[in-house]
Amino acid sequence: MSAYSHYPLEAIAAVFVGLARHGNVLGSQKYGLQVSLIGMKAIGESGVDWEAIETVNLAPEADVASSQVAAGDVVLTCRGTAVRVALLPERATGMLIDSNLIAVRCGPQMQPELLAAFFRYPAGREILERASQSTTRQKNLTLKAVRRIMLPVPPLPKQEQMVALLRAADRQHNLALAAAAQRLALAQNLVVHTLLENGE
Repeated sequence: MSAYSHYPLEAIAAVFVGLARHGNVLGSQKYGLQVSLIGMKAIGESGVDWEAIETVNLAPEADVASSQVAAGDVVLTCRGTAVRVALLPERATGMLIDSNLIAVRCGPQMQPELLAAFFRYPAGREILERASQSTTRQKNLTLKAVRRIMLPVPPLPKQEQMVALLRAADRQHNLALAAAAQRLALAQNLVVHTLLENGE
């Protein structure tokens, strides 16, 4: 049993859904406010796929502010066969999300990196799965359900320790990936040179 206090997500964060495309996003031949729109396809298992972000034209009456995201927002896909989670970096600030995504903007009681890590962990994923309205394998995560999710909230000093651990692990992970990529490139280079030298 967790010794941490539990709170509904809506008590420690602002939770909002993205912009509905119908009536707000104009066709490519029409002129309007041009924005970068993050849809469900842009949220992968490893984070944001920047190549999948669309540039769209919005109708003048579109409510831009209510769908605008910022660095540190935790984004959840609310439809599909599985709920995917991304922690938005600085690059995403000012972009919009569409209505297939729900954003969570943490207040001072919760570190966003910790929330994202929790939702990516099997126990956190299970909470999201239970909150979703499932028809066969398709998930349907609603704004109301996300706001009501109960979360353990450690004291801030403990959260800071956890975030420092996550950042250190992430740095080591990235270094290991870079080293593996370098070893692969060296091996490929050696093989190609060997083939060319012996093929003359």
